Amino acid sequence: MDKLDPRLALIYQMVPPCRRAADVGTDHGYLICALVESGRAESGIAADIAPLPLDKARREAESRGLSHRVRLVLGDGLAGVGPGEADAVIIAGMGGETIAHILESWPHAKDPGITWLLQPMTKAERLRDWLWDQGFSITRERCATANRRVYSVMEARYTGERSPHPEWERHLGAVDPGEDRHSLSYAAKREAELDKIAYGLERTGTPEGAARAKRLREAARAIRQRINERSCP
Repeated sequence: MDKLDPRLALIYQMVPPCRRAADVGTDHGYLICALVESGRAESGIAADIAPLPLDKARREAESRGLSHRVRLVLGDGLAGVGPGEADAVIIAGMGGETIAHILESWPHAKDPGITWLLQPMTKAERLRDWLWDQGFSITRERCATANRRVYSVMEARYTGERSPHPEWERHLGAVDPGEDRHSLSYAAKREAELDKIAYGLERTGTPEGAARAKRLREAARAIRQRINERSCP
């Protein structure tokens, strides 16, 4: 745990005890090694598209005496990970659209036995859209601040249920602004972003821009209402 920054530490905390965890885009391998070393995961898969990060992960596993419990996979996304090989899958540090593409490209993604821990660096709303459209439920969402930037981590599972979601939920997700200061900061930033985009759209002077701006203003107000409700003693 000592090598994990607040973002990775939050993901670690959200991974349920499991038989095998897979970390996609493992980079240095700190997270997957921490999960296996602590026993939260009995074994692990460290996957990366590039040889250099995977070599770092190999050295990290060797230094901790975990080589026999951490399997290295060189490939794009979840290529090289078979059905039933992991019951917790982490995809972190990528754009939301990239994460959605990785899920869409893996034929076993809709296994209801998998817990997904997803941490988008950008376009979180696009990832939420994809998850909801494909029948995944975001069961919880927590936030952490690292290097002066606040991130959300989504826990998702495939349920097959599809239902419409309001505009504000696309941008806030399951984040509870009253949970802690990180969640409050995330909600406030989403509200400010929506107002800023709406202002730009209003300046275009087009009916389409005005209509979109109105929806975003309403979403920003809904987020502000949630912040106020959860801030009350």
